Amino acid sequence: MVASEPIAQAALKPRLPALADRLRARYPLLALLSSDEREAVREVQIAAAAVQVPTEVAWAGRADPVVVALDALQRLADGTARALVLPGASELLRKPQIIRLLSETLTTIERAGQSVVLVGANLPEVPELARDIVSMHLPLPQRSEVEPLVAAALRDAQGQLDAETFEGAVQAVQGLTLAQARRALRRVRGRSPADQVSELRAEKRDLLAGTGVVEVVTQVPLPSEIGGLDELKVWLGRQKLAMTRQARAYGLPMPRGVLLVGVQGCGKTLTAKTAAAVLGLPLLRLDLGRLYTAVAVPDENLRHALQVAEAMAPVVLWIDEIDKAFAGAASGSSDAAARVFGSLLTWLGEQRKGVFVAATANRLAHLPAELMRKGRFDETFFVDVPDQLARAEIFAVAIARSGRDPRAWDVERLAKASDRLTGAEIEQAFAEAMQVAFCAGREPLAADAEQVLSKIIPFVETYDAQVRELRQWAKRHCRNGAKDRSLQELFQAAREGQVQPRPPVGGQR
Repeated sequence: MVASEPIAQAALKPRLPALADRLRARYPLLALLSSDEREAVREVQIAAAAVQVPTEVAWAGRADPVVVALDALQRLADGTARALVLPGASELLRKPQIIRLLSETLTTIERAGQSVVLVGANLPEVPELARDIVSMHLPLPQRSEVEPLVAAALRDAQGQLDAETFEGAVQAVQGLTLAQARRALRRVRGRSPADQVSELRAEKRDLLAGTGVVEVVTQVPLPSEIGGLDELKVWLGRQKLAMTRQARAYGLPMPRGVLLVGVQGCGKTLTAKTAAAVLGLPLLRLDLGRLYTAVAVPDENLRHALQVAEAMAPVVLWIDEIDKAFAGAASGSSDAAARVFGSLLTWLGEQRKGVFVAATANRLAHLPAELMRKGRFDETFFVDVPDQLARAEIFAVAIARSGRDPRAWDVERLAKASDRLTGAEIEQAFAEAMQVAFCAGREPLAADAEQVLSKIIPFVETYDAQVRELRQWAKRHCRNGAKDRSLQELFQAAREGQVQPRPPVGGQR
């Protein structure tokens, strides 16, 4: 049935001013894309009311949607100026009779000052209408729309709501549609403030997990869990200051993010996740591999994921192994990968909404030049095999994680025994040493770890040519994530009688 909608929402501000402008200008064919049809229809009504255009909505109910849409389109012949909203556009535009009727009557619709607004999650390609249709995506609710919902839902019997709970709840429901936010808020009403915020966060995590493309990460490692990479840690600390309001007033641009390139197993992924803890922001994971396996088309999946990130901003968006996802784009073998890659590149270059992207990569051949240029990321860091001091820190972290005191261990001795090993290899070696001691019914010893270390063939030896190529490339394209301690180690070795330090060139003998 077609429902006539009165102009009752003129006081509401349209979320899409461009939609209101086009309705005012009587564009004959518009499309508003959203996974929530009812919210999209409501937005059309708000936009139309703002420019005083009457609307009709062709809800099918139990009737045949095609029959309802055809009837509504044919009745536009009465010449009354209005906007006709057709939900279910994803299916309607697959029907030849709908396409034929639209293409034949567009001129008449425009002359009558009418508009047809198609609403759906996505639109199939329709060559007959491609030149006339203007598509827009409905953005997720802004903070100003979410705040009244939270305030109304979570006030206690006395009408009170403490500021901490209010802020936590607003952040927790950002990234959801209005309908999802309302349901989540109804669910937690009446619970304690702490439970309300934690349950809202869990609700959002579950809802986003259903998309399969973007998810909220709740277990975020701390900087103290990373050994070495001092330069990168300092740089991340500066980004935290650069994201403040004082930095905006000073004239600093909002940080965009960081790309971590390096040897496998050396902490790129761990550091990317740690960025959220350093910056004090929520962490979202974008699974690029799932873009091509979910129900919707890859382009739509990516758009939705980035829309969620922008709605939750400020936030850290973690993209792991970005090189693998775009291997097809680099080779030109996949049109879908090329489109997704182009969309992501455009977004990386243009987004200014407080989304800090922390991406990792392993293979150079899959890193196109467009991704590496300045403006996509603020900086690119190279993460190499840890030096001796960093290896000692990694052992200390692994020992502490097992519930033991690192001060009771000779971590310097273990660091020397683990030369050329990656952080992942060191952690695995300590885990195996723990197994040996457990099976023997005693506490682990440094000798257990040394025994395991002696049997490991380092990754950098197995893939020597690949690692050397990576290091040569990094010298020209990246900053080193670790502090340069080569001279420190040289003189340390000299003190231990292993080598004789060379005097400085031109210095005294």
